Amino acid sequence: MLEDPKSLTDEEIARRFREGEDALFDELYRRYQDKLRRVIYYYVGDSDDAQDIFHDVFVRVYKHIDTYKDDKPFSSWIYQIAVNCSKNFRNKIARNDSVIEHEKEEQRANFLEDASFLSPEEDFIRKDDMAQFRDAVSRLKEKFRVVFLMRHDQGLKYGEISEILGCSERTVKWRMKRAIEIIADDLKNRGVL
Repeated sequence: MLEDPKSLTDEEIARRFREGEDALFDELYRRYQDKLRRVIYYYVGDSDDAQDIFHDVFVRVYKHIDTYKDDKPFSSWIYQIAVNCSKNFRNKIARNDSVIEHEKEEQRANFLEDASFLSPEEDFIRKDDMAQFRDAVSRLKEKFRVVFLMRHDQGLKYGEISEILGCSERTVKWRMKRAIEIIADDLKNRGVL
């Protein structure tokens, strides 16, 4: 391999990896590790479970790279795998009692407060307000939460989210609008806004 993998697009790397350039897998991993960990974590709410699912996602990418079709963005394909793995995990887990849920919420709050990925804006917002915001997001129904997180946290375009979730762009926009309304109402009811 003569050229720097950082100069290649995701799609070029995926194609060349599929053709036998195994070393390029490391570049895909490097590009997506932080993004996917966050999406999965927000989806399942537990850092240990998120790490397990994250590894499962990359095992699937490695084993099933032949199913990736070049006519779609690689990011859509890998996010779809991450969302599906997260959904499968959530479907296997029974609802925990309130004590266990409270412990997970504490872990989530600690993880987010200790994480280095907080933006400068988030650093200026009071921790209580951020906790209230995170709580409001976590209480969204799954179909709203996943759209909100992919758009807000990952910065994906509506078209990309539409491809990942297998629904129309119009539906994605409506879910995003509805998620914002629900979060705003929740925060108003708590006196945060």
